[in-house]
Amino acid sequence: MPQVAVTTAKTKETVQPEKPMPDLSPGQKNLFDVLMPHAETTGAGLVSRVAPGEFLPLSVKLLNFGNRQKVDVTMSYKIIDAEGTVIYSAEETVAVETTATFVKTIQIPFGTAPGTYTAKTFITYQDQLVPATTEFHFTVERKILGLFQSDFFLYGGITIFISVLAVLLGYVLVRRRRRVRYSPFDYSDKQKGERIYYEIVSDTIGQMRQRAGDGALDIAMRTPGLVIDETTGRVIKITKSPAKVVADLVSGYEKSLGKKVSFSFRR
Repeated sequence: MPQVAVTTAKTKETVQPEKPMPDLSPGQKNLFDVLMPHAETTGAGLVSRVAPGEFLPLSVKLLNFGNRQKVDVTMSYKIIDAEGTVIYSAEETVAVETTATFVKTIQIPFGTAPGTYTAKTFITYQDQLVPATTEFHFTVERKILGLFQSDFFLYGGITIFISVLAVLLGYVLVRRRRRVRYSPFDYSDKQKGERIYYEIVSDTIGQMRQRAGDGALDIAMRTPGLVIDETTGRVIKITKSPAKVVADLVSGYEKSLGKKVSFSFRR
């Protein structure tokens, strides 16, 4: 008994005419196969998601397994919503001798509500005994600024998250910089003759700490003749020549940074 085979093509391809088939015995009919893409197929120009007003491409392949005579095949296309309402319907006639491959584009009506829809294709021809139909599902989704709505919200959410993260990171860095901001220590308890040296050394350490962080304290602690508080950086005692201590301290910082450094001191 002649029948119609319905299969599914997963990619768009150009099919060359196959080797001509021999004529069938008298009384045998044409047999067609129609190939349509699955909804998940997105390659070769086929899509599974469109916006209202856009075109939905359907890849169609017709194979004539009967005799070599041309046969007129009527192609019917329908777009059906989830409730079974037909929102688009059209048909056309295609003359097929052995193979016919083409892409049918259907414009989704403007104002189509978002949701899942079914694209159905029917073929009919003379002396057909069994109906041939195929279908696949696709999604209609609105667009915002050229992006599908779901993608727009996804990318927008990622952008907002990164922006908030950048602001928080900047805030933390600013707070950290404020915490290490140099505040001069008071050395009024020192004698007037030596007070100025304590202030110079202390200001040098404080300003260097702003540039190099707590590593400035390590260099100061390794400076001969200088005793400091390892937590605050306050100068506790200068046991050698103050000029020599200042020179060694500045030299240590220059070696650490690899360049000359300058400092400003309190009046």
